[in-house]
Amino acid sequence: MKKGFGLLEVMIAAVVLGFLIVGLNKLQMGNREALLRVRARDAANIIAQHVLDSLGSVGINSIQVNSACGTNLVYCKEKYTYNYEGNSGNIKTKIDYNVEVALVPNSEQKTEDKTNFDPSLSNVYAKSLKATVKWKFKNSDQKIEMAKVVR
Repeated sequence: MKKGFGLLEVMIAAVVLGFLIVGLNKLQMGNREALLRVRARDAANIIAQHVLDSLGSVGINSIQVNSACGTNLVYCKEKYTYNYEGNSGNIKTKIDYNVEVALVPNSEQKTEDKTNFDPSLSNVYAKSLKATVKWKFKNSDQKIEMAKVVR
């Protein structure tokens, strides 16, 4: 009977340990990507809410279509940058967002055909705004939409 470990047993243990380490590393990288994806979506929500609140604070009569932005758009900004750095300092990312806010018809604007919406209606008591925030994450297009009624 021999005592101790042979070279073959040690090599097999090293290979098994190597597979375990690779698996754990992939699991952690997947968690990191999920965390960054959630942080990017949270930042998009914050940006949309900030823009809608800012537009709502100026008053209903000040919200007009901006001809430089396009049809029914009251606000547009091509690059809104958000930087995120994790607590440990090893997770860093920079994401650029495109923000558009459209003036959309609502129930108080008595228009039969909402596709021919006239955003210059001045006899309304409320205007509906819809913010669309778009960004790229890992070569895929992401988007959220948020709406608010301004009275």
